[in-house]
Amino acid sequence: MVPQMWQHLLNRISEDRKSSGNRELARGHYMDIVMLEAPLDIDYFRESYGELVKRFGGQLPKGGKTTIRLSPEGAEKHRAIKDVCDAEGFSRKGLFIHSALLLGFLAKLKDAGELPMEELPPLL
Repeated sequence: MVPQMWQHLLNRISEDRKSSGNRELARGHYMDIVMLEAPLDIDYFRESYGELVKRFGGQLPKGGKTTIRLSPEGAEKHRAIKDVCDAEGFSRKGLFIHSALLLGFLAKLKDAGELPMEELPPLL
């Protein structure tokens, strides 16, 4: 993952924890949604990658491998995304694809506004 994207995600998590009252929100929750919502479409991946490149002025920063917990479905989708990219000659860009998908997801969250407070049913 591109380190700057992690920082953007951590900022959003902090905001969402405050607005929702849910102190348990973590990177894995968000990345799981990123994986599950991503279409298995190489054109979408290329377009998202292009947006990331544009965001960084044509110079993508060095990224690194990241280990986070995903649901079994999220982990399977991660593998499927890698397979699609490999099959289409767009391999070796995994950290940038994931960063690009996260960028799109964070933009959607920004448009949606703050995460609302969870309303729990009464105990009695």
